Amino acid sequence: MTAPTARLRELTYQRDKRRCVSCGATEGLQWQHRSASGSGGRGRKAPALTAADGVTSCWNCNPRYESDLQEKSLALGWKLRRFRMLHAWEVPFYDITEKAWFLPDMNGDRKQILPTLALELIEAAGGTTRRLMTNG
Repeated sequence: MTAPTARLRELTYQRDKRRCVSCGATEGLQWQHRSASGSGGRGRKAPALTAADGVTSCWNCNPRYESDLQEKSLALGWKLRRFRMLHAWEVPFYDITEKAWFLPDMNGDRKQILPTLALELIEAAGGTTRRLMTNG
């Protein structure tokens, strides 16, 4: 797994307002790969990481993205499925503190998008939003 550079971490933390996107914590922050190696993540021949390839997570939520929060993480764009047809910058993520969907770009910015578009893009990327939305 390719580690993000210090600059890339900082761009991502700034984009996410120095808060965990899944719980809002401001301490113990970590850079979370949206595509984990076990989920078809990056190998040595992969293109360089961009800010769109990660989200800000806290030490508590980060390991849970691939355990008890896995389905929710896929539905909310914090994690990305293997063999998806969309690039990371084409898959939005939900920021729980702002209660809004954002489309990240490769340079560390994000653009708020409508929930209907976000759900369509998550579905296209292999997420399970319909199931999550009906189960609470």
